[in-house]
Amino acid sequence: MARRDILIVALCLALVADAVCAKTAAPVATPLQIALHNARQETAIAGILEEMASAAVHGQIVLRNVRVVDAVAATASPSETVVVWNSTIYWIGENGAEPKLEHPVVIDGRGRYLAPGLVDMHVHSDSASDWLLDLANGVTAVREMDGFPWLLRMRDAVSARRVLAPSMYVAGTIINAAPIEGYAVLARNALDGRRFVRQQAACGYDFIKVHNNLPRPIFDAVADEASRLGMDLVGHVPHDIPVRYAVAHGMRTLEHLKGFLDDRTLTIGETDYAAVVDGPDVWNTPTLYTGIGHARGKDTDALLERPQNRYVPERRREKWRRLAATPADDSARAGLAAAGYMRTITARLAAEHARFLAGTDAAGYPFMVMGFALIDELHELERAGLSPVEVLRSATIEPARAMRVADEFGAIRKGLRADLVLLDDDPLKSTKAFDDRRGVMAHGYWLDEAVLDRALEALANVYARSDASIAVDHDAVERTYEGMRARIETGFAFDAMAVGELMSALRAAGFGDAADRFDALAGMPTTAPCAEYLPK
Repeated sequence: MARRDILIVALCLALVADAVCAKTAAPVATPLQIALHNARQETAIAGILEEMASAAVHGQIVLRNVRVVDAVAATASPSETVVVWNSTIYWIGENGAEPKLEHPVVIDGRGRYLAPGLVDMHVHSDSASDWLLDLANGVTAVREMDGFPWLLRMRDAVSARRVLAPSMYVAGTIINAAPIEGYAVLARNALDGRRFVRQQAACGYDFIKVHNNLPRPIFDAVADEASRLGMDLVGHVPHDIPVRYAVAHGMRTLEHLKGFLDDRTLTIGETDYAAVVDGPDVWNTPTLYTGIGHARGKDTDALLERPQNRYVPERRREKWRRLAATPADDSARAGLAAAGYMRTITARLAAEHARFLAGTDAAGYPFMVMGFALIDELHELERAGLSPVEVLRSATIEPARAMRVADEFGAIRKGLRADLVLLDDDPLKSTKAFDDRRGVMAHGYWLDEAVLDRALEALANVYARSDASIAVDHDAVERTYEGMRARIETGFAFDAMAVGELMSALRAAGFGDAADRFDALAGMPTTAPCAEYLPK
């Protein structure tokens, strides 16, 4: 060690010169560096998705020697052939008996198990990396549980096969009677509730979502208007509304076991578990894996060392490290206790033969990595008492049924969307079968293991650089703008909230003209129904 370095270390240890110590600390990124780097990372990841699509096989694909998994019948067939044409399952039958095709690509499954693609029924995507990680883990569809116009644009781009990502089903912006840090619209009365439902229906959302704080008159108005417009009601069972009442008034999926878990005390609430099986079809999304977000201290050691953490931005990993070093407070302890209650509730619901959906709430909690989180959630559901078959259904056919699209996906059947996962082991026997995949097909695009591995490595490289290393000048801002604009022209949509943060940082740093140009890229509607319900 050089003499100067020795002196600096000695000074720091002795706390003699705080200024010298500060000079040796890691540089702190400015808000503009963070926002600019985030935009560049998103642009780069959009490029990785495009490269994945280019490397994928699509068109006429013959998957031979596969054991077709039927989650409904709980069977795996003898060796068969599945033919995919574009985005659709075209034929299933005996090996060698498939219809003649002009230029098929033949993939030998070697006796492995071909399962339906997985569905994460509770996500909050805010990065292109979320979709990449989902695909890499066999997640071929997601339900977005707090919708914004940019997510609708992305949903439509994926449906049109302009962008490779999981198929998206998007709930409207959360309706609540109290602000939620910019993620909900504020319904002050029943008229507001009805208006928001009409606006979200006109904007093109797939469901209406309610949250914890919604007095009964407003809840009744939202539920009635949603029913009148033919839109399903999903979300949290609000405080002071019994689960049975919520179900009777049209709630189709219940998130996080709210009601059975008292959200105000994080203890077991009502115990009318039959409420979700006695009436209309209703599903429960436990999101058990969210419990890891309350881990602290030594409980986080293994979480911080997982190899998949490479696929998370360094800025987020640093937050996790700081959080892990924080002593557990009452909130963290209550959260961990609640995780135990949620497993108990799930077991009680399973005993009542309730219906379940696999969902993660990713990536809203600390220590969660999108895609990998759903595999962990499958394990949690199995540990809570569901059989491997029931868990598989909760991530395949039950999501399709809950969203009324069982004629689109959720099984391996002629005419359904070609969302598939090739596995070494039988998922009907253990959820561990999904820990490793030999290939994934998303709406007809076959991504083999090598393609997925290259994409993950590229993502890790994108996230390896620190925000503080980013240079900020007019050229850097212009390159960022041009990169984002080019991706938008291909159909990609950027998180409008992140673009808004970049605009604010640019203006604060004296780049006002550039901020105005990014404003146009954000694409926030200023007219028509979507413009009126900006989140509070």
